[in-house]
Amino acid sequence: MVELNIGAVYVCKVKKLLQHGIIIQIDDTQKEGFIHISELSKRWVKDVKDVAREGDKIVCKLIKMDSQSTELSAKRVTDNEERQALKEWSVENRIGRIIEKTLKTDSSSFMQSIKEKYGSVYEFYNAVLKNGESTLEGLKLNKEAADAITDFVEKTKKRITIKTDLFIQDFAEEGVEDIKRLLQKPYSTKNNYSIKYIKAPHYLLTVNAGDTKKTISENKKIIERLEATSKELGIDFKYKEVKE
Repeated sequence: MVELNIGAVYVCKVKKLLQHGIIIQIDDTQKEGFIHISELSKRWVKDVKDVAREGDKIVCKLIKMDSQSTELSAKRVTDNEERQALKEWSVENRIGRIIEKTLKTDSSSFMQSIKEKYGSVYEFYNAVLKNGESTLEGLKLNKEAADAITDFVEKTKKRITIKTDLFIQDFAEEGVEDIKRLLQKPYSTKNNYSIKYIKAPHYLLTVNAGDTKKTISENKKIIERLEATSKELGIDFKYKEVKE
């Protein structure tokens, strides 16, 4: 059973529309709650049917809970809270489907054991993301289930692109040719970066090596190699990461 806390955010299912609000079911619990029409949206709502339908998923914040009622609000959920709640809900549902399909027997008890050990399925996901297959050791998973979870986590790793403004200048007689030689040298054995001319003396280095950790590492190596080669060729080289 999910422990409910005031101020916490939950993904809920719309169960029933009323004149002055909606009845929802909280997460994967059997607990029902009420959202008043004034708490349904940041904009004014004349009719609940304008913003909700039975079966809809809606992100809500728990604002009151006692023996008489459980009240929630969609209006008080920030954009960041909504994105994070939907992300966690999506991850939990995807892993749940993987377990149900591959483990076949006792999948519900396995999911419950994961929640008891890690606090939530999302935290289990983060553990696999950080520590890899070693997280799965000791769990009662067959190879098909373990491989499916590992594959899912790998495919959903956050990926970033790092862009760096390169300042490359050489006033020597062979300066233009030296810059050409600098830019034509390979700085990675993988096809994960590009250097584009912007306008003298600016060039743009773009690096994407897959997941975040690899991209940061590869970007650092490429800049170090560019810097070393520039020094050998007598080229003035500076750089600054582009913030987007």
